[in-house]
Amino acid sequence: MHKFSTLIGLVASVTLVASSPSPRVSDRIAAEAAKARTIDLAMLTAFPWDRALVFGPYSSKKLICAALPKSFASCAAAYPQGVGEGSYLLVFVRAESVVHHELHARIQGEFCSQSCVLELEPQTARFTVGPSRSAADRKHFTPAVR
Repeated sequence: MHKFSTLIGLVASVTLVASSPSPRVSDRIAAEAAKARTIDLAMLTAFPWDRALVFGPYSSKKLICAALPKSFASCAAAYPQGVGEGSYLLVFVRAESVVHHELHARIQGEFCSQSCVLELEPQTARFTVGPSRSAADRKHFTPAVR
């Protein structure tokens, strides 16, 4: 009976570890920006992607959905109001399919100070980290010069 209980406990532990959510990309960006002068977005994702889009605050649903692959049919339902003042929308695409999307809070770091759309490839998704122009407690990400 003891061996059976141990086996059940081991299986439960492995299941919990395997199903634990990994940190969000936004959280990884913030953690890296807090300790490094540059961030490499491709190194902070746990999934492959060909193209990343960063939509700035105030980006409309129309703008977002027009820029994303047609295969992302749930675009309008996912972002009915577009992107709010306090966020960026990060969307990762592979082979013309959206593989991941999430909101990134401006407090975690700013990609641009005005409404913007950045389109990045893994090899060019590098940013220099510096102080924000809009808030002293935030970081600002400037595309790294090649």
